[in-house]
Amino acid sequence: MLTRRELVTTLGQAFLAPHLGPLMTSFSGAPAKSTRCVNVVNFIRGFEPRFKTDLLLPVQKQMELIKEHKLPATWLLQFDALVSGPFVSFLKDNMAGGHEVGTWFEMNEMHCKAAGVEWRGRPGYEWDHLPFVAFSIGYTKDERIKLADTAMHEFKKVWGHYPRSVASWNLDSWTMAHLTETYGIDAYAVCRDQIATDGFTIWGAPIAGYYPSSLNCWSPALEEHHQIGTPVFRMLGQDPVYYYGREWKMPDGKMASFPDTMEPVWPSGQSHTFVDRFLAMIEQAPTLRFAYLQMGQENSFPWTDQAAAYPYQMAALAEMRDRGKVHVETMGESGRRFKKTFKVTPAQSQVQLSDPFGIDPPSESIWYQSRFYRANLHIKEGLPYLRDLTVYRDDLKQPFLESPTRDSFVEQRMPAVLDGYHWAGPRTGGFFMVDGQEVRVAGKIEVSEERESLITRLPLASGRLLTVAFNAETLSASISAGSLALSFQWDPSKSAFRGFQGTRIEYRREDADYAIEVLVGKVSKQVGGYEINQGPNEIRVRLAQR
Repeated sequence: MLTRRELVTTLGQAFLAPHLGPLMTSFSGAPAKSTRCVNVVNFIRGFEPRFKTDLLLPVQKQMELIKEHKLPATWLLQFDALVSGPFVSFLKDNMAGGHEVGTWFEMNEMHCKAAGVEWRGRPGYEWDHLPFVAFSIGYTKDERIKLADTAMHEFKKVWGHYPRSVASWNLDSWTMAHLTETYGIDAYAVCRDQIATDGFTIWGAPIAGYYPSSLNCWSPALEEHHQIGTPVFRMLGQDPVYYYGREWKMPDGKMASFPDTMEPVWPSGQSHTFVDRFLAMIEQAPTLRFAYLQMGQENSFPWTDQAAAYPYQMAALAEMRDRGKVHVETMGESGRRFKKTFKVTPAQSQVQLSDPFGIDPPSESIWYQSRFYRANLHIKEGLPYLRDLTVYRDDLKQPFLESPTRDSFVEQRMPAVLDGYHWAGPRTGGFFMVDGQEVRVAGKIEVSEERESLITRLPLASGRLLTVAFNAETLSASISAGSLALSFQWDPSKSAFRGFQGTRIEYRREDADYAIEVLVGKVSKQVGGYEINQGPNEIRVRLAQR
């Protein structure tokens, strides 16, 4: 387990950032109804106890570039930066009219003392990244309320109003509900999916934006009366194609997998190809109802780590802003736009049909998200397979909602029907079989949108056409000719699969029982999983947990 800074440092020593020439990918058929939002969010810590660095310099340089390109920006202040140091006076003197200031809600010693809450950080650490110290999940409900109220009141004392935007790598629905109901917060932002980084794993949360469940901030509410009325956005811009699928050779010779993101300090964020193709996906690809991207960087990373990529990213964003297809705005504005446009979590997608690093043979990926489930159809060297299926429930409480954690490493995972990473074995995924043979894509993949559905048509090497349809509550697959089967395989010792009763496929993880229903097709057991065989014309599965 490493921190994000240790990963960046290690990766920077291990390899050079991939750098190919810019390439914009063209998509057609993207509907005008899509709401596409990009926020530049830079958050500011007042102290960095792990190493010496100039915390003001990154803020100054970021401000120069953002103002040069006349971009809106959101500046989030951690409590120590709100009450000490030069940050408030700098922002008051330099912010442009289209900027906003909000709260980065991670705990530090100044914050805890001001709230009358015990500080549990290590000696000499004014801010400590450990989950039970930095995040709200490490505190009791009463302590969370004290910390939230103290942060809001101090912010108002300094700025004359309560913040509209609040973010943290890790939050909880109890704190979110209190902040929304008491202070009218317009937008939250949380970390993208990650495994064993900064002391915590988050896995299975929605891909872009959602109304969180009142019991679980990592899960979208299924029903409107169960949701917190402020949307949550996912930070960092995570690579939708490789995700955790690329392995890097580390200095000690071992292989490890890490998520590529848009962060300017990250090797992927320094790749013009990666940045251009990610922006093209947000601007041009089918997104269904909503697309979101957060750009920017925290000031804990020295400016020398940011300087290679931050200018390029801001210039590319300004060019996209000028084309007028995407809302480049503050985080609070995106939150208000989301609330005005959507009553419940909308269907959304990420479609990346160009390899984000220009690798040959390429990999491609399609993510679908409704408030009932998320799914990932991945194409690796022509092999199409399901890599991720995650379902949501209104009655499932997030870890540490009732009782605080005291652990240095925590996991927060949503109920998986298929988890290509945590269940990984010699062969892991949902594989499409025609007449008993694995299929291969040969030709241009077509993706179309129909209301809340995403339809993917894959021409096969056999000359047949495989169609995979993601609908709000169901997933279906059909073949133009032949007998179709969907084969789920994984490491049985890692999976949550428990068996099936007729067409009901049952899972259990920790204390949560859940199931999916095969609406068209028959289920049979196989080594390392199960297989769904074709019904009259298709395979269709209900994933919604009603």
